[in-house]
Amino acid sequence: MKAGQYLGMRGDDLEGKRYAKYWQPDMQPLQAHVAHAVLHGPEASRLGFLMSEADQLLEPGDLPLENGYTTLPSGQIFVAVRTEMPRVTGAMFEWWMGWHYMEAQRYKLWHPRAHVANGTEEMLGDDPDLSDRVKYMTTHKVTEYVGERLEDITITFSDPETIFPDPSLFNQAGTTAMVCGRVALQRAPVTIGHLIHQIRTTASGSEMRSRFWLGPPQFYGLRLNNPINRLLGSKFFSNLFLDAQVGRDLLVHCGMEMNHLAGFLPSLYEDYHSEPGSAGL
Repeated sequence: MKAGQYLGMRGDDLEGKRYAKYWQPDMQPLQAHVAHAVLHGPEASRLGFLMSEADQLLEPGDLPLENGYTTLPSGQIFVAVRTEMPRVTGAMFEWWMGWHYMEAQRYKLWHPRAHVANGTEEMLGDDPDLSDRVKYMTTHKVTEYVGERLEDITITFSDPETIFPDPSLFNQAGTTAMVCGRVALQRAPVTIGHLIHQIRTTASGSEMRSRFWLGPPQFYGLRLNNPINRLLGSKFFSNLFLDAQVGRDLLVHCGMEMNHLAGFLPSLYEDYHSEPGSAGL
């Protein structure tokens, strides 16, 4: 962990912060369907799908695997997590994505037991002249625990059109937000995965459907058949970057953080939108 980085809050970390009341280190347990998936363990590989088949998320109803993890025939680790978020909207989540990285304290609200630091080169999250989507559509430098392992990664968020060729279908599918990102290492331009967070309306409000595809590691910008990427994609290096436990650990991590976020985001969002020009600290 880098100097000045640590879990939790210290001293006057929250002094003068209007969001201080949302620091809740005692997190709620996993939602029941996620806890069941953890107990079940790895699922059959045929229940997952490739990122190139992600338009399945726009189909009505549930997919065969909404909560769980498996290894695809391609060797990728596939993780699915559904979080009930009755009072959360897509607009709230996109605002959160553009707001939380401006201070480590904000980021820690999301997962008090695992989040350490976040930030971007531009640090534009408090600029009132930018849309929420523009604020987060960049590369985030993230330090967090996934399971017991400290990860220093980057997540580069991109337009959903890079994955979904016809975003006009989002409304038809009840999708109010679709956040897509590429995950890489901070220490080298090595891509280790991709993620999607979808907010979809339900009879009880909203749900988040998260999907992760992890591996094989590859140098960003080089073709898959490049000798370097063939080496990185070998079993040895894949296991070095992504061990066998990562599917379960990510299932738990995402299930915890998204359930925790669902508990306070509506009120936090209201606090920052009840008065004009209230985007500050």
